[in-house]
Amino acid sequence: MTCTVPVSCPMDCFDLCRFQVTVTNNRITGITGDSDHPLTKGVICSKGRDLLHRHFHPERLQYPMIRRKSGFVRTTYSEVLDSIAGTLTAVHDQWGPTGVLNYTSDGYGGMKSRIPSIFFNCLGGDTRFSGSLCWAAGIAAQTFDFGNIQGHLPEDVANSDLVIVWGRNPKATSLHFYTLLKQAEKNNTRIIVIDPVQSDTAKSLGTYLAVKPGTDAALALALAHVIVKENRYDRSFVQDHVLGFDRFCKYLDRFDPETAAMITGISSKIIRELAREYAAARAPGIWMGYGLQRYANGGNTVRCIDALAAVCGHVGKPGTGANYAARSLAPLLNRPEKNSLVHVTASRTFPAPMLGHFLQTVDNPPIAAAFVTGGNPLNQSPDLATVVSGFGRIPFKVVFDHFLTDTARHADMVLPAATVFEQEDIFATSMYSHVLNYSQKAVDPPDTLMPESVFFLALAKHMGIATLGFSSSREYLAQCAAPLLENLGKDPDTDLDTLAGEYLRIPGDDISWADKKFATPSQKIEIFSRRAQAVGQSPLPRFMAPSQGEECFPLRLLTCKTQHSMHSQGFVFEDREPAVSVNRKTAQDLGITALEKVCISTRQGEVIARLTLDEAVCDNTAFMHQGWWHKSGAVNFLTHAGMSDMGEQAAFYDTFCTLSTPPGARSGFGK
Repeated sequence: MTCTVPVSCPMDCFDLCRFQVTVTNNRITGITGDSDHPLTKGVICSKGRDLLHRHFHPERLQYPMIRRKSGFVRTTYSEVLDSIAGTLTAVHDQWGPTGVLNYTSDGYGGMKSRIPSIFFNCLGGDTRFSGSLCWAAGIAAQTFDFGNIQGHLPEDVANSDLVIVWGRNPKATSLHFYTLLKQAEKNNTRIIVIDPVQSDTAKSLGTYLAVKPGTDAALALALAHVIVKENRYDRSFVQDHVLGFDRFCKYLDRFDPETAAMITGISSKIIRELAREYAAARAPGIWMGYGLQRYANGGNTVRCIDALAAVCGHVGKPGTGANYAARSLAPLLNRPEKNSLVHVTASRTFPAPMLGHFLQTVDNPPIAAAFVTGGNPLNQSPDLATVVSGFGRIPFKVVFDHFLTDTARHADMVLPAATVFEQEDIFATSMYSHVLNYSQKAVDPPDTLMPESVFFLALAKHMGIATLGFSSSREYLAQCAAPLLENLGKDPDTDLDTLAGEYLRIPGDDISWADKKFATPSQKIEIFSRRAQAVGQSPLPRFMAPSQGEECFPLRLLTCKTQHSMHSQGFVFEDREPAVSVNRKTAQDLGITALEKVCISTRQGEVIARLTLDEAVCDNTAFMHQGWWHKSGAVNFLTHAGMSDMGEQAAFYDTFCTLSTPPGARSGFGK
């Protein structure tokens, strides 16, 4: 028997594709993109196609394992449930709920990924991270400025006459948005790409402006300076919808184009031209990436760009906006998790970038047990040597995953996770797609595998916890969907299967802030934010000079995402060494031009990498893709555990390194 089943891509990605999966006798025989998807229109990227490779891979975990002296051995779920229940009871008796670390991340993007946290809430609480390794500085910034996080529907770029792609590489990370940009350019929309690296997007779209790393805020302020000094700002919009304009203008006096040119590396002439062009455009849209806020000054960078859009009145109209993320659907889907908070009696948090430091120093209570779901923190966290050492101090560690990841290899118990094809779920991304994907189960999981959602329901029953609020994952998903259905005027009890043929979105969110009623206390865009001031931040967006290297570590290390993997997931199949790219001048200054491999050194550690000479990389900068596993040389053995100015965001890009000849290296030419 053959059928076709709609299945969502599970990755925490901008585009949130949905597939049409062909199934014959409980086996997947084909996968294509869903041509009815309003954004992706049937096109899926290589990461999506690789999901089948992962699903069928012979090294995929199929049964629970427990660590013995000889290594991991197969065990049963009966033993697992007894062991975990006994350990949790003992930890709670001795240390209370915060003796348990619940590390739940977004490696799997479905709503079921929240069930572990609901379980721990109902158990009384836990220790978990706050902030983010990904986007939190920008989220905090736009919350200060607009009061909430909203973004335009991606197709809105068709309404723009000018698009600024700022610190973003959609050709690698958002294929469908890149396609929309290419179409807009064909229709005479002008595209400007601002980035320290001439990315694939910068090479193939519009005009490229090479900004020095970490100086984007100075560029935004200089553009605003020109616009205000030349009286090109939108006086009516500012008067009605902006708070703090006069104070901001005084601050702008410091950022004339000549001063900004010395900071940013972009000439004063180009700064003036871009400022005039942006102010005069009918509908210019700014689309920011997450890289520009992965510095110690990242939050203020986003606030400066928000302020630029605000003073020109380029907010709330088709084709415009300071687009960073789009929390349209997600806040309506988490009712069960919110309800579970009433059962929390004790909780503790630590900043996500500081996991290693936290595990090394935590006390009163210590972390006596850890559970990792949807994440690979021993690969993705900065200052990995400290993280690995701290993780080793935890007496009992449980990891759920598809493969024996870097984190799973350090666990005491490894439980196999179901793939997206083996369970139904609801998916929504807060990155920029406004579309809900309901994903049906295509095939049954192996008899030896219990999906995470089913496992935590079984564990709750085993421990006598009756407060989850649902008795099956199906009931849980129905509760998640109900508020969204109510918002759309639908019956909240609508059967989930009817959503398989729909793409739900909230039409009023297609153009963010169209009603000009901002979610701040003043209901205006708050360039001057008292809420920021109240938590020790500058009330005005400001430029903070980026950190600098030192004589022994002169190169800034940029560790960006690759087109071929969502973080570390795709690197399960890679055994070679990572690559590092520098331009020829930087290589000559270091005397490494003729090397095939180099040793990358930072204050945190060393990694051997293949050397590539690439003029797309700016001076005094080394570029690597993040996600490589320990077996190859994980880049986060190099990064330091710094934080951004707001949001408890990892400042990955404030790591500095040097490149040198590795032991036993042979001469060649970087290619």
